Amino acid sequence: MIDSLVINGCSYMEVYAQGQGHIDLAQRLGLASAQSLAMGGSANSRIIRTTLKHSYKNTNVFYVLGLTFLSREEIPILNPLYHKIDWDMEGRWTNPQNQMMEQYWQTEWSQQDTKRWVELKLKTDFYSIPDRLEHLQYMLLAMIHSLHARGHKVLIYQQADPIYQSYLEESRFEFLKLPEIIGGLTWQAIPWQDQQGVPVNDSSDYVTNPYGETPRYMQHRKAGAHERLNEFLTNYIKDHKILQ
Repeated sequence: MIDSLVINGCSYMEVYAQGQGHIDLAQRLGLASAQSLAMGGSANSRIIRTTLKHSYKNTNVFYVLGLTFLSREEIPILNPLYHKIDWDMEGRWTNPQNQMMEQYWQTEWSQQDTKRWVELKLKTDFYSIPDRLEHLQYMLLAMIHSLHARGHKVLIYQQADPIYQSYLEESRFEFLKLPEIIGGLTWQAIPWQDQQGVPVNDSSDYVTNPYGETPRYMQHRKAGAHERLNEFLTNYIKDHKILQ
């Protein structure tokens, strides 16, 4: 029987956890405990990997995952001698484009290396969206199957990435249309909350980014302002019998 909640994602989920949104959601669902694995700047590969890693060491968990931007990627360049985060869970992996951990990089890796890596990545980003989305689809399907096979439950939704919405109606993405994936990734939690009038985060750290002002519909919601989101998630979970 499911008895605990674990959330995972990028900074959208991190702020949600700072406001104890995961604790409130666990209480609404009658679960005994709540934990967050979320980390700012995470790529979807990290969200999937750390969720699975946690799931092999624990039992009877309900995982709620808020997916991040498709373009985010990670590479194993962290030095364990100077690693400030959970080494056993995270390993050497980091997203150098969005996670500002220069002081923890291997000495052989430089800011110039990151710039070059980002430039090469951008060369493929725009014409490879469907292929990368298809890759994400099968990673999600494999994760869902693995979690279910070992007695866990999972719910997945998209946070705020508009880049691949127009591709989701293609027949190759029909496998995303599962109850465990809200709207087959068409539903976006942050723009939806913006439409509901949920306030943005007060901290400028979460309102701006290195590339300029973030549009309001993509900005982090205020920590603690999770009432509308948790109401939606609770109703969805009950209506679709996710925990049964």
